[in-house]
Amino acid sequence: MKLTAKQERFVAEYLVDGNGTQAALRSGYSARTARVIAYENLLKPAVRTALQARQGVIARQVDLTRQDVLAGLLEAVALARQQANPAGMIAGLREIAKMCGYYAPERTQITLSGESQKLRTQLEAMSNADLIGIAAGG
Repeated sequence: MKLTAKQERFVAEYLVDGNGTQAALRSGYSARTARVIAYENLLKPAVRTALQARQGVIARQVDLTRQDVLAGLLEAVALARQQANPAGMIAGLREIAKMCGYYAPERTQITLSGESQKLRTQLEAMSNADLIGIAAGG
């Protein structure tokens, strides 16, 4: 799917600072709807594909890898530690944690036993009225 002119501009502006609302405003969307438009744009596969492609081009141009970024952040944390700058250390460690995915929600896989699976199937087959009746204690 081809991007509209505003979506193209949004992609370019988003790459400036990673702020969707500001990118939408700079792209010509109204201040009233910028936040919602940014959210919607970032969910659209065509916009996401364009962003990933442009980010790849930028990464190749600056010849910077993920490992280079992590090494730089670790150096900055070490320097902040030497300078007794706890705010700098925290900021660096926060960025490292983001890159490593430590802030991502944990996912847990639950496997139901035969009896539990049977109960789940029965509940899924019930109407909303039946489920409301059970929830109400009836």
